Amino acid sequence: MTFLSIIISALLAFGLGDIVDVIENDDVHSALDVAESFNRANRNITEVEEYYLGRSVAATVLNMYVPLDNPAMQQYVNLIGQTVACSSPTPTLFGGYHFLVLNSSEINAIACPGGLVLICSGLIDLTSNEDELAAILAHEVSHVTLRHGIASIDQARWTEFGALVAQESAERSGIEEVEAAAEDYGELVEDVVSNILTNGYSQETEFQADSLAAEICASAGYDPGALASVLQTMSAIDSRSGPGFWQTHPSPEDRIAAVNTVIALLPQSQVDPVRTARFNEFISGLVSVPDSDPGTTGTGGRGSDSGGRGSSGSSGSRP
Repeated sequence: MTFLSIIISALLAFGLGDIVDVIENDDVHSALDVAESFNRANRNITEVEEYYLGRSVAATVLNMYVPLDNPAMQQYVNLIGQTVACSSPTPTLFGGYHFLVLNSSEINAIACPGGLVLICSGLIDLTSNEDELAAILAHEVSHVTLRHGIASIDQARWTEFGALVAQESAERSGIEEVEAAAEDYGELVEDVVSNILTNGYSQETEFQADSLAAEICASAGYDPGALASVLQTMSAIDSRSGPGFWQTHPSPEDRIAAVNTVIALLPQSQVDPVRTARFNEFISGLVSVPDSDPGTTGTGGRGSDSGGRGSSGSSGSRP
């Protein structure tokens, strides 16, 4: 996706269809008072804008990773993800929640603004039951709910972008000026990607996401202690170098200490053996879904490359 196509999608989301007509047709018509309609210097990013910005962030991340080619695993992770999302403070979003497993051994997950959650298969490999997987997804949903990705944007840069688009569209400028605005938008996207993947959130932000994730798990019927359990598994890892989790998160030990104070106040539940059995079936590859070709099937399983390209479909049913 080019920056020009990104900005066209964004402008449509912002309700500036007239500008898109000018951009696409190179034909100047009577225009809205764009400067007024794009006056965002004194307001926050809207839910619609957040969704389109998140799509741009996800597209950038997918230039660095590829989805796990495993339809069964993709559907299963979406089922669990949708379940914890339904129990979050923001169960509905403009574009809904979507979860995608990435074919990467990294221990990492990316919560894009607007509800797009990308999780590396290497992080799933650390989980031992469905409750732990739910806890990880609840942590990422918490980042979305608390709008941590949006909070990482430099407000001055966002305002500058809005002012540039308003100015150029009001002057009915040519494609070069529009491409300049698209480049500015692209820098905003790169800022968010850098904050998520390279710099990471603040320790306080991660602790907030852990606390809310424990509450979400309890509300969804999962064991809130599963978050501490999977963090305990992470703490046993000796090698803590390389990109991703180790560079952007507080130590598992610090997170365990902080979240245990929250877990102690929540209703406790046992890990459901039925859910664990289902988890083991999906992880071991015993579950498959039909491929697009009636003559073949895509096999599930952790790290499998068989079957069709993973889907980020959604289901609101509770497992």
